[in-house]
Amino acid sequence: MEIQSIRPYGNNTNFKGIEKMASKNVANVALVGGGGRIGRNALREYLYAKHAPQGVYKTWDSLKQVMPLLNLVAINMGSMGLKGGKTISDVGEEDLLSQIRNDSVLGRLPDCIGTSIIRNEAGDTFLKVNSAVGGEETINLVATRDDVDFSKYNAEIMLDATGARTSKAAMSELLDTTSTAKYALLSAPSKEKDKSITPMPTIVAGVNNERIADIKNEGRIASAASCTTTCIAPIIKLMNDKFGVASGYIETVHAATATQFTADKSNKEADSKKRGSFDSMIPTTTGAAKAVGLVLPELKGKLNGTATRVPTADGSLAVITLNLKNSTTVDEINAALKEASMSDEYANLIAFAPKGSSSRDVIGRHESALVVPESVMMIGDNMAVIKAYYDNEFGYTRSYLTLANEVAKDVIAEKANV
Repeated sequence: MEIQSIRPYGNNTNFKGIEKMASKNVANVALVGGGGRIGRNALREYLYAKHAPQGVYKTWDSLKQVMPLLNLVAINMGSMGLKGGKTISDVGEEDLLSQIRNDSVLGRLPDCIGTSIIRNEAGDTFLKVNSAVGGEETINLVATRDDVDFSKYNAEIMLDATGARTSKAAMSELLDTTSTAKYALLSAPSKEKDKSITPMPTIVAGVNNERIADIKNEGRIASAASCTTTCIAPIIKLMNDKFGVASGYIETVHAATATQFTADKSNKEADSKKRGSFDSMIPTTTGAAKAVGLVLPELKGKLNGTATRVPTADGSLAVITLNLKNSTTVDEINAALKEASMSDEYANLIAFAPKGSSSRDVIGRHESALVVPESVMMIGDNMAVIKAYYDNEFGYTRSYLTLANEVAKDVIAEKANV
């Protein structure tokens, strides 16, 4: 065990004061649920952005531009199966590093980003990161299903990647748990059992950024929508702006997720998601199309959709069928998509998949949607069909962190006025 005498943020009054001064130009972020798929991607993208060399891989360079204002100070990795009063201090260094360095979808963390686990004499656990680009930094690690008071780390933005808190009440409770927190952002669609409750703001970064200013007045909580909504919203917005959308249907061919099972599991309801995910195409529901109405209010009630889960680990496909108000052609649609892919407005949102691509080729891509141009078709003069790949983990997480960076601007502005 590598024992070092280091102090977690905030354990010493003077040290906390120094940390606050050093972070005036960034917003301190706590990642809750860092052991899940979105949490693991969020950590990796943060490390790429801050520590990966420039010019080696396009996605790394893009991520550097996405989150320059975020400073990750702490991660709650979840319970990690700890029972009987055990804590993260009982987990071996190699076991922790294995979860951080290795990923069955994205591969091993590149060697240019050095990572190690260190512990102080009080038993606190830290991820130490060292690279030629970003230098050294230390991130606090905890592992519990309980709410954690991240104020001792001076956390200002709470990123909830647990998937468990989807209501206003749950997200508000998370925000209230940490006195230093200014905002809490949900990496899942907002869901309210009581339909009389207005959902928290739903924002797809780059699509409805005008709503970001409303977060402060609506409880300082917001949802970053779902991976599928993040893929289809930019395309539907473009099509609505160019040709007008009267109605639409979206089918998503979606990679299996952690909520499914590797073998059939008995249940009291005929839920197809309880079937084994290894070798089945499983029809299920999705609210992604309807959620576009939360992002683009003018399309509320005009879109619907379904999903089919397929036995792949990552990488999904959206089939977008739109009834357009104005007639158009395949060439005009592809021209509009191509123009958008090269514009500042749709940067990181729409890109073109190389000819012959499959869903495998989208893994690790940071864009929200990779349009398949050869698959665009028209049925008559007004019905358009567009297919787009999306990395439902990596690409979605990039959008989520883009939103966090936008919110960080307000956090930094508030600190400047103190």
